[in-house]
Amino acid sequence: MIRLIATDLDDTLLDAGSALTARARAALEAAMAAGCGVAIVSGRMLEATLPFAREIGVNAPMVIYNGAMVYDHRSGETLYARRIPFETALGMLRMIEAMGLYVQLYPGMGYFCDTPLPQTEVYAKQIRVPVTPVHMPLSRWLEEHPCDPQKLLLIDTPEGATAAQAALTKAFPSGVCCMKSKPHYLEIMPEGVNKGHALAALAEGLGVAPGEVMAFGDGENDVPMLTFAGAGFAMANGCEPARTRARHIAPPNTEDGVAQVVEQYLRQGLIGPLPKTPQEVSRS
Repeated sequence: MIRLIATDLDDTLLDAGSALTARARAALEAAMAAGCGVAIVSGRMLEATLPFAREIGVNAPMVIYNGAMVYDHRSGETLYARRIPFETALGMLRMIEAMGLYVQLYPGMGYFCDTPLPQTEVYAKQIRVPVTPVHMPLSRWLEEHPCDPQKLLLIDTPEGATAAQAALTKAFPSGVCCMKSKPHYLEIMPEGVNKGHALAALAEGLGVAPGEVMAFGDGENDVPMLTFAGAGFAMANGCEPARTRARHIAPPNTEDGVAQVVEQYLRQGLIGPLPKTPQEVSRS
């Protein structure tokens, strides 16, 4: 019996225009009407995830920043948060800048870049949150505004992102982890952070066993949660690592693949209620 549904947003639940379809919303609403928990698990920042949580009316906390934060939009409470240490983030930014690559910084609210480029506009249009340009190297900005960031995002060609992933992983073997969310997006998160670990903590807090979790994703960064969930579905449009590692394949996001699977499980009576006495998500 599935008691918790966890879904990625981009290229998974959302359509090609990064919008929520009426069918997808209705399927998740029907699952919640059956008592099931629904959680958004995304690499997006809070401001870019919250509108969908509210539109769907999800009844479980959100996992955002690729697992670096678990946030309950209903109470406004941060249940779990991990950050990149300041010195590590500063060193990574300096290295990325020396490589001549574009990067974005997420200090906790909003996101920042040096000077907007075409890829900035594409990204901002997708998440519907404008960037804050600082018009100076982000390493210098971080020195002037010291903090432990939630994440960094490097955007380049697929080949450039792959080369940067190898170089940064070698130069920074601890303190961070680097994983792709799209072929040209390299997500840089705190060490040990991933969607799978965060989803496991959320499920445990809700009293749900791994075998009672259904998860949907398309990217390399979704693999940990797809392998954690008893019913892990990679989207047919997903990357090869996701499709290879997941137990199941869902139709593509452009065909409402998440909705199709959820509707099928509902028809078969395989979606049921959350436990009546959930525990709290462990904080740190």
